[in-house]
Amino acid sequence: MQEQSYAYERRADLERRLDEHHRGHYPGDATSVSWHPVPRGHMYTEGRQSTSSIIACALEHATTLDQREQYMRGICDLWTDVTGCTDHEIVVSITEVDPTTGPRQ
Repeated sequence: MQEQSYAYERRADLERRLDEHHRGHYPGDATSVSWHPVPRGHMYTEGRQSTSSIIACALEHATTLDQREQYMRGICDLWTDVTGCTDHEIVVSITEVDPTTGPRQ
């Protein structure tokens, strides 16, 4: 997300909601949220300051397509609820990571 954006200012609420969402889908899994803000003026969409956010998730276990879709839909829903953005302003990705071997190929 871009610094000084509405989403950026709502980080604490987003972090709390992301943690709740993850625990709701995968009880017992540890969660960690980190932010990598893009300096204002370095992120554009169609020649204008971008309002988009990219949410990259790493899960420490395999999932089914249905589980991934539900998880990602939930992230989009909470993100739009907190920030007021649209689904077109959100990119969500999931990487399945085996803690002993790294990302699943």
